[in-house]
Amino acid sequence: MGRKAKYTKEQKVQACEDYLSGRKSAEQIKIELNMGKCGAGLVRKWVNSYRVNGHSIFDHKSTNNKYSKEFKEMVVQEYLQGHGSSLD
Repeated sequence: MGRKAKYTKEQKVQACEDYLSGRKSAEQIKIELNMGKCGAGLVRKWVNSYRVNGHSIFDHKSTNNKYSKEFKEMVVQEYLQGHGSSLD
């Protein structure tokens, strides 16, 4: 069974571009997309990902990412050593 996103790629890209250009605030975008009370935070999360990866970050994926046990252990060790945050 596939996953259906609440917002289209086009909506997310437009939201990011509006926010980055200063045309709209995260709060305005949240209201326009009827996102609920945590929507502004989600918009900012989209923007951060968009800055790093461009519009391809919003491409549809049919499966979740898979990571090896070694990679997961490395990430945990780096986090415990104070390198990055849980979101990184």
